[in-house]
Amino acid sequence: MASAAAKAAAISATLAAAPSTSDEPPPPYDTSSLPPNPGFCELAFRERLDNRIPGGGMPSAQYFAPCKACSFVCGDEIPSVYKQGWLDWIDPSVNFRWESHVATNKGEKDGPVEGERELLGCWICWEYEQKWVEPMEPLDWYKHMRRHFFVEGYRICKGKMGAMQRRRNCEVGHCPKIHS
Repeated sequence: MASAAAKAAAISATLAAAPSTSDEPPPPYDTSSLPPNPGFCELAFRERLDNRIPGGGMPSAQYFAPCKACSFVCGDEIPSVYKQGWLDWIDPSVNFRWESHVATNKGEKDGPVEGERELLGCWICWEYEQKWVEPMEPLDWYKHMRRHFFVEGYRICKGKMGAMQRRRNCEVGHCPKIHS
């Protein structure tokens, strides 16, 4: 496990990095070539796939209810470290956060309370690089997302409300941006 000093140095480097100036989107991914679920909650994994299909996926209110598969309760606070120095930051959306959750209570009777051991995986690393990263707590996940969006230039497809929108709602046929 990395030392606290190494983690602090990595965080400082990410926050100090210049934003991407590229107009080019990241390379497209082909979900048909992805291996099976690497470690996301099974229901979150299915939800990610279902949200690509018009009419698919859960209603937004269900993202705040405990997950039916693992009892995960999704938080909705966006830490300041994600927004810091980024005037036009975009909300990665609660459904993207929910789709990213990793079951933490496999086989336990009582599910975690909101904010208790919420672990999130990275869909961008998985879908674009076929790399499974160690699940992160929300603060680290938002730092990781900031690096993808602010530094590396992955772009978020914004919906009518200004947050990341679901792929099923995107009117662009093969939009290269990141969707929930």
